[in-house]
Amino acid sequence: MTRPSDLQPEPLWHLLYRYFWPFQYFRDAGRGSRIEQAMNYRHNREMRGCLPGFALKWMSIAMLDIMIGVNITAEAGLALVAAACYTAAIGSMLLALQLVLAWAWLTRFPERF
Repeated sequence: MTRPSDLQPEPLWHLLYRYFWPFQYFRDAGRGSRIEQAMNYRHNREMRGCLPGFALKWMSIAMLDIMIGVNITAEAGLALVAAACYTAAIGSMLLALQLVLAWAWLTRFPERF
């Protein structure tokens, strides 16, 4: 039996990881026997509803990176720092695109086999 004094608060980095990183909620549908693969694919289809929210979070991060890059270029003229912000924005947009495509795939194809 757990007592309230035994419960430790979750570290902030772990909360942020769970909030922004969607891949921990999905299973690899390419490993195991055929039955395990089908079960994992069904699990992924059940979890597909959270993908648009994660895509929105990553697009928001991309827009924030772009705004920071524009402000750094306009105010300080630091082209290298702005380029790093733009690169991070592109990576965030690619991740959001991958999440939208995964959501579309899981919505369109009810069974893998």
